[in-house]
Amino acid sequence: MKTVVWTSLAVFLIGCCNLLHGQSLSIPQGVLVGSGLNAEFIARFALFIAVLLLWTVGVAKLFKRIFYVPIIAGQIVAGILLGPSVISIASIGYFAEPLQLMDRITGKLYALASSDLFLFFVLLLSSSFTVGYLLWIAGHETNVKDLLKLGFSASSAGILGALVPIGMTILVAFFLGPDYTMLSSTGLGIIFAATSISIPVAMLFSQNKMHLRSSKAMLGAAVIDDIFAILLLSLFFIAVDMGVFGEPVGLITGGHHVGLMKSLIYLMLAFVVILGAGYYAIRPLILWLHQRKLSHLVSPLAHGIMFLYFALAELLGGLAGITGAYFAGLFHRMGDTRHHAEKTISPFVNAVLLPLFLCSIGLQVDIKLLNGSQWIIVGILLFVAIISKLIGCLMATRLSNWIYQRGTTKNGWSLLETYIFGASMVARGEVGLVVSTVLNAARIISPEQYVIAVIVIVLTTIASPIMLSIGFSYEESRRVVEFAPVSLNLGLFDVIGTKHLFNIILGRIESLMGLKTTVHLSEGRRIVTIRDYDVKIILCPDVGILFEGNKDNVNTIMSMVRDAVQKELDRCVVS
Repeated sequence: MKTVVWTSLAVFLIGCCNLLHGQSLSIPQGVLVGSGLNAEFIARFALFIAVLLLWTVGVAKLFKRIFYVPIIAGQIVAGILLGPSVISIASIGYFAEPLQLMDRITGKLYALASSDLFLFFVLLLSSSFTVGYLLWIAGHETNVKDLLKLGFSASSAGILGALVPIGMTILVAFFLGPDYTMLSSTGLGIIFAATSISIPVAMLFSQNKMHLRSSKAMLGAAVIDDIFAILLLSLFFIAVDMGVFGEPVGLITGGHHVGLMKSLIYLMLAFVVILGAGYYAIRPLILWLHQRKLSHLVSPLAHGIMFLYFALAELLGGLAGITGAYFAGLFHRMGDTRHHAEKTISPFVNAVLLPLFLCSIGLQVDIKLLNGSQWIIVGILLFVAIISKLIGCLMATRLSNWIYQRGTTKNGWSLLETYIFGASMVARGEVGLVVSTVLNAARIISPEQYVIAVIVIVLTTIASPIMLSIGFSYEESRRVVEFAPVSLNLGLFDVIGTKHLFNIILGRIESLMGLKTTVHLSEGRRIVTIRDYDVKIILCPDVGILFEGNKDNVNTIMSMVRDAVQKELDRCVVS
């Protein structure tokens, strides 16, 4: 029976491959739907998802508590343990039990391994929903006005922090063997270009270092190099389809077979359409919904537009789909100033979709594929991933000192500051994992290179906090007494709920003075910056609500919030 199952599965997969080349499926159309689904199969699928989700969240929490491993890294490790590397959940008999499909017209019986169908669903969900939402949230958290105000150091570090890893990866990969072609090496470089913002921010917050100049520069640089990496990915796909790296693979990446100039013109037109539609259609539509008291439609609209931008950017614009999702979030923010959609999307993404996505990354990783020499490559690429960010930040700060200080050391970037800046940029995270998933699906990197890339990303998320701890210890030993902002903890609120009160405070501040830049961290933590006040409000579900900044400004904001809430309460008093 098992032979029949796996033979049928092979026929099905071959049919899917034929579909990509314009041929018909081996399984007749309608069989999957027409056969129906029994209750037991649905229950097995629900159990499979439950195991993935609970295992991923539990193992990640355990690794963080015992080994102080960041949540993102811990969830990927949980997926690796559950995948073919250790447990191999797909081969467990209960989940691998075949799903039989009957073609009522021909009378033929088809069989699929249930676990393969389950995993296929998780991968499809991750490749469309999760990566789209992650980039939508990244775009929604990008404040264009703040980007325009970023200093030269942050801007140049963001760009150089993306370009230097690409260049160094290509250079080093030249000596790694024939499997590392210019195509795959460039792809790996783009994977290592983007910085994870959540890992260093969590570390900086825990160490009470968010007020440092390097911390503020890191926030700006991380946003810029994420955007730059996404744009480079789109240009990379165009170059691949044109055959710049050898034999074109347009059927895999879905590109357009035209000349370089036409491709660039096509890309520019796509950006014009995306930007024009976003600014002149999405933003006004959201504002109109608010004015018409139809705010409950803002969130469904965000979902639909995100998927539309994701699809059309890939299918018609010649861009990566995640680029479209990013800009959908960027323009949605301009109209949805009170973040109605983000408040409904983020909790589900962080609680369900993101753990499943990170687990699916681990499920695709089989560390048994790597031999001793490939583990050496992991070490080499990890070194490149670390040193390239440090070099990029060093170049940016030296250039900043030269331009603004003209050779003086007054208020210039010191080497220690530069090291802390660079160390906070070392961690790669969600964007790197999304790019690696896209390139692996497009067969631009091999399965072994995909495993190597994921392992390097995990190790960078572990290395960055360690490097920051070393830098902070040196800073503490050398530091002269300087101004440090006040930190006020309001504590926990059991009756009204800490998170609920946090949202009330933000709502009052939005109506009074306007916000903000928002950074979402793991485990429900958030950092909100109050524009023009240089005050941060931090939500830590296990600690409380914290205010950080200048003492007078913190007191001013607290008084304004208290008075506004008191007025609302006074209206409720029965005279």
